[in-house]
Amino acid sequence: MVEVRCPVCGSTMKLGDKSNPVSELKDGIGYLVPETIRNENVTKVNSRIEDLKNAGIDVDKMQALMSSNEDFKAIFEADDPILKTIEQGGFIRNPKLFRRWICAQSFALIKDGSKSWTYAVRKRYDTRYVFRQTKNELYLQLKLISKKVKNDDKRFTFFTLDDMKHIFKELADYGITSYGDKREKMKLKISYASSLEQLSNAVNSEYWHFRNKLKYMPQRWLNCFKGAGAYYTLQNIIRTHGFVIPTCTDMKSSLDLVESMYKEVLSYSPSNRRWDMLMSLLMTSVEKTHFELKW
Repeated sequence: MVEVRCPVCGSTMKLGDKSNPVSELKDGIGYLVPETIRNENVTKVNSRIEDLKNAGIDVDKMQALMSSNEDFKAIFEADDPILKTIEQGGFIRNPKLFRRWICAQSFALIKDGSKSWTYAVRKRYDTRYVFRQTKNELYLQLKLISKKVKNDDKRFTFFTLDDMKHIFKELADYGITSYGDKREKMKLKISYASSLEQLSNAVNSEYWHFRNKLKYMPQRWLNCFKGAGAYYTLQNIIRTHGFVIPTCTDMKSSLDLVESMYKEVLSYSPSNRRWDMLMSLLMTSVEKTHFELKW
């Protein structure tokens, strides 16, 4: 029996003989089921199916897989691309990952031992990082739009077009080294941008340079960064590390609470979204449970 670990999301699955059927695969797509919802008793199919649904996994064809005692490769056709992926790379790519890098980064910040999460961010990063991170977020959103996946990606709700316009306008006062009139023209271009593409063109029309170790961070950026970090970290530790929020009873109720709070914050306009509510939930829950993130 071989246990394969996904280097991207950290989830694992076991590949073995008939006594160890591979029940962690979704037929034809190859999702890895979070190890926290495994059940050693493979006969409890209905219970497992319900757990998978609660984890947000499409289980239309899972029943047949879970009741099967066939050898692993017998589940697939000989030329199935999933088999080829496993053999070549050792893992199956999960297209709905909850951004593990953000999880690792955010958890390092909340365990920093500093006075607060914001204090830890200011200590660890500088203005150049703020600019680079926001610019990368802009590029990635443009890429997602080109792939027509905007409607089902929450990335767009944390760093909205309005958010990024405000962030770049504030950064222009520190990063545009041209004369004042050019700087103001740049800020006008940013203000007039009505799409992500127009904003990208405006940002790239001028050379940006920030002084070494400059620590200015727009409040809007701190809020957006906090929201994305808290949301994806909570999703990760609940789904793949067995974390339960202290006021909840299990994984499902924990996820429901996170989604409820997310929707509450999202109901406000971008300028009035207080993502610190999610960050407070994350930090308080981790502190009360003494949770340590282990990869």
